[in-house]
Amino acid sequence: MKKALLYLMTIAAFMACDNTDEPGKKPDHKPGPEDMAINIQVDRERLTAYQVVYSIYPDDKDAYYYSDVMSKARWESADIKSIKAEFDESLRNFANMTGATYEEVLEQMLFKGDTVDFLSNAGYRGETDFVIFAFYWDGDETEFSYTEFTTPAHVDSSESVTLTFEAVDAYSMSVKCEPTEGVTEYYYHFAETTMVDTMLGQLEDENAYLSYQAMNVGVKYTGTQTVEQKGLKPETEYTAIVMLIDENGNRAQVSAKCATPAVEHKERVESELFESLLGEWSGIQTVCDGYSEPVESQFTVTISQSVDDYDYDYRANNQLVALVDGWNNIAYYGIQGLVDEGVENPEEKFGPKWVLDIAEGDVVTIDGQARHSVIGWMFYGDCFMVSANNSSQSIDVTTTLNVEVSEDGNTLTITSPMAECYPSLAYNFTGFGWMANFYGMSDIVLTRK
Repeated sequence: MKKALLYLMTIAAFMACDNTDEPGKKPDHKPGPEDMAINIQVDRERLTAYQVVYSIYPDDKDAYYYSDVMSKARWESADIKSIKAEFDESLRNFANMTGATYEEVLEQMLFKGDTVDFLSNAGYRGETDFVIFAFYWDGDETEFSYTEFTTPAHVDSSESVTLTFEAVDAYSMSVKCEPTEGVTEYYYHFAETTMVDTMLGQLEDENAYLSYQAMNVGVKYTGTQTVEQKGLKPETEYTAIVMLIDENGNRAQVSAKCATPAVEHKERVESELFESLLGEWSGIQTVCDGYSEPVESQFTVTISQSVDDYDYDYRANNQLVALVDGWNNIAYYGIQGLVDEGVENPEEKFGPKWVLDIAEGDVVTIDGQARHSVIGWMFYGDCFMVSANNSSQSIDVTTTLNVEVSEDGNTLTITSPMAECYPSLAYNFTGFGWMANFYGMSDIVLTRK
């Protein structure tokens, strides 16, 4: 399932891209309108700088056909056979990934019959020439239909989306998005301000974010929404940026910034556990990746007050850190190891690691609210320890995990306070919500070596 979703994201990102490529060599022949077996009509009244609405009426209503839009500059060097071959390869790969038949994927991804008022709104720019083309999938690639259109100049939308930050703390905040009445949809993106600034600075012109980038990185919403953002860093500025589309097809960009506060100072806790828990431990847990049979994972854990090459005093914050190697076969990478691999910001990504909080009365807990990243060097991005249930595939990021210390101090048991839930590893998949890297199927038990 995760692989299929990632493949769909790849297709979506490819479709929501810049359509204005450089011109090249013209093909030997382009058929004129009198040759066309597929009639393509553009709705000129709804044409804007960033969208086109068109209808396709094939002569053969039972035949599959492929259709797309590209800049005229790119069309001048287009090769229909190559376009078909590349898309056909994508269809077959998608069929193999999902277990569907090739014919089922054809039915899902190609057109058949009349296509009326089709909206295409990613990758356009004002005052640019474009071409819509179509050809029968099982026909001769030299027989295709096309029509041209030119987008009008950019017009700023008079609509807006109000962005309000709520419930802000060191590790999380909520962003309330309130669109005005004329906004039909908007694309929301949230990241550290430095990352947003870098992204915008790398785009080729001032309208590129409106044209396609917002659709590549943003989550589509309609109406008033309150978006919860977790896994944030203390004392860091974040930017919420929105691209809105109004009922006339015009667009505008809105953004707002908010910084997280510092972590509240905690009074020093005195406990023998800060010394007695240090050292080497053997760990065991039954885990499941969500689509395979559960397996027993055995791993090693080193509990420490500090980490090499990382200027953070866990003890001063009433914490210990557990460095975990082999949990569900995930190798531990320290900061220097990530430096050697060329990973950026390794002090934020090393791990897997668990942060043990020790409170008065020798109460030990592990964050389950996406405050401390367990690991950040994998392609998922930051992963967090959470409470989750494999059967219902439910993930909770509102509770704290409990750590029970045995009377002799030689066994630690990590449990979820929620019924039928176990410690698991999850990440926030933008646009889809929280997803499991893997589910715990039992408590985690650590035994002193």
